[in-house]
Amino acid sequence: MDIDTGSDMPEYFEMLKWQKENLRKGEAKKGKKIEFMAPRAATVAKFMFHHMARQQSPARDRNQISTSFLPIAYPPSTTSLAELKKKMIKDLQMEVHHKDAFLVVRSITPPTRMTGILTVIEDENEHVVTLQLYNQEKETERPVAEILGEGTVVILKNPYLKTMSDGNPGLRVDHLSDVILLANHDERVPSKWRISIPKSIETALFWKNLGNQFFGAAQYRAAIERYTEAFKHSPTKEEERIIRLNRSVAFLKTQQFEDALSDVESAPAGPNLVEKALDRKTQALYGLARYRECSHALKDMCQKFPENATARKRLTHSIERIKEQEHGLYDFARMQREALATHPPHLDFATYVGPVEVRPASSKGRGLFTTKAVKAGDLLLCEKAFAHAFVDTDLMHQQDLTVLIDPERDLITVGGQAELIRLVAQKLYQNPSMATTVTELHHGSYKPVDVSEVDGIPVVDTFLISRIISLNCFGCPLTTYESEVANAGRGSPSMDVEKIHHSCGLWPMASYINHSCDSNANRAFIGDFMIVRATRDLEGGTELKWRYYQPGLDNKKDTRSHWGFQCNCIICADDQATPPQMLAERKRLKTALKEQGSSMRPGKIESMLAKMKLTYRKPPSEIPRLDMCNFQINVAIKYLKNNQPAKAVERGLEALGSLGFVMEGGAMPESGIPSGTILVKQWGQDCESYKYWRVLSNAYGMPGAFGLSSQAENFAKISYKVCIGEDVSFDRH
Repeated sequence: MDIDTGSDMPEYFEMLKWQKENLRKGEAKKGKKIEFMAPRAATVAKFMFHHMARQQSPARDRNQISTSFLPIAYPPSTTSLAELKKKMIKDLQMEVHHKDAFLVVRSITPPTRMTGILTVIEDENEHVVTLQLYNQEKETERPVAEILGEGTVVILKNPYLKTMSDGNPGLRVDHLSDVILLANHDERVPSKWRISIPKSIETALFWKNLGNQFFGAAQYRAAIERYTEAFKHSPTKEEERIIRLNRSVAFLKTQQFEDALSDVESAPAGPNLVEKALDRKTQALYGLARYRECSHALKDMCQKFPENATARKRLTHSIERIKEQEHGLYDFARMQREALATHPPHLDFATYVGPVEVRPASSKGRGLFTTKAVKAGDLLLCEKAFAHAFVDTDLMHQQDLTVLIDPERDLITVGGQAELIRLVAQKLYQNPSMATTVTELHHGSYKPVDVSEVDGIPVVDTFLISRIISLNCFGCPLTTYESEVANAGRGSPSMDVEKIHHSCGLWPMASYINHSCDSNANRAFIGDFMIVRATRDLEGGTELKWRYYQPGLDNKKDTRSHWGFQCNCIICADDQATPPQMLAERKRLKTALKEQGSSMRPGKIESMLAKMKLTYRKPPSEIPRLDMCNFQINVAIKYLKNNQPAKAVERGLEALGSLGFVMEGGAMPESGIPSGTILVKQWGQDCESYKYWRVLSNAYGMPGAFGLSSQAENFAKISYKVCIGEDVSFDRH
């Protein structure tokens, strides 16, 4: 939703056609053996030439972006290694996923990062091909040399030999769980490549010290592997306590909070290292968003170690998170400041799930429903993204802006979607207990595997994640407030400007909200937080609905082609029941008003709007007239500029009426008559209606109807809160 599909860039569709043709050619080779094994020296020389060229090339300019092609979806391996057959490269067939096999190969060149990690590998027979690994950690998370440095030995399950872009065969691995990195002493490493460690020095202490060395070099995953190896060598209780606490810190560094907590809680009890153990425990609980438990542990820590200033500071933070998590009490001004100051804007606040819950939603699977009556503007959900891919549009040449092309589904997206797939895959791989949070989201007709773990390794299906992201991710600005400020220059409210964003994220709870053009909830963003508020008064048990695309645009086909359903809301149902000639006349008038409206006199615009009204069969209180309200409020603005406040009020109230608002009062009072009261009996569509209310407020104020002006300003503040997510910035906008 609100993502860039590249629909205005035909060159991407040419790339899609080109990739589909490559897939067709590759399919013709399916099942064939490699016809010609390129000489080892030639393959390495060619790779190293391109590797050095990429290293020496200047930073790509602002207009260059990466391209990533998804292959035809295939499942991850779900078979134990013991049940698979070891093969050599020459045994593989082209364009086949060898589900019954595995390879043991070694990298023989320095790795290169592109959209994936590339290197040249060899098997024990010294046959070589290029290897592409996708969805691995970024360089800032784990250096590429640590993942697949020269000399690294890996096991590749379900090996897939395909035709690369240069026409030569190569191996591609998309699933994290299909790659097993081996330490150079691992018994599964062929003897010709294995390094032997003398039994006399191979002790728990040896492996602990080696782990400490890797930790000191910030190679945290390598440290974890060495600490884990230490447990195989009968450590003493004191050694085990130290190793577990050391490993827990490494787990914290890699954000494996459950494993960190497990290590702390399973460490043997003893008088030593109590403060360190409590420190690790509180960090793990905080990382798991278990803030109340974290605060209890921190209070215990502060009592036992009153000189620990860090513990006192963390206790303050955990109490703030509890207020947010349990009561929805946020410092939104601080959130806005931190989002603007932090890139990527990944904020340290808690998720609040308000009076909403997931329930079955008839033919739409599941939906999000209110658990009690709520008012327009009430906070329903303030959710931190499960994963958030930030693209800084001011520094686009330095960011993860990628054209992601899926030829199997004819999909093109531009922005952070490829990075989002990687982020989610990594998070599930490192924290497998979180899997159902994502895998239970809607994934269309895709059939996922039913195995979650093999040989102690989490099974992560990249293509399931890709489908889920395609159907559930949201494009998002840095903040909705900043986005609205940037758009303020267009001069007047507008609903027919499509909002697309390159940054994107996955918010699992919000993903359960189903589509309707007749929405009753709205989303706003501050960094990696989505804020969901009610746009109207709702009874308990009401299903929340919002639009998957901008209202007023001719793109309702998107729900069919992308999400696989036909919208049957009251607005779409009314369109279906309206005679085609009336719809055509409405479209003609709308087009004419868009093309000429800014230069027309107000009277002429009103004449055309009067004709447009005749194309609607039901009152706007029943069926909102989203095609009209923007033009009506623009007429009100024209009257306001012409110093005709009474007419501005009439047109402003009419514009709100077209949005579905039902009100009593609000007419401009005659001179000397008290202002009266505006009563909103029914809230309408909140398509930036705070701008409409502000037009009314200004119009009321011109002849001195300050009571009505103040009331309109209060309604504007509620609407602003719905649109922007907060109202602390209201007076600045």
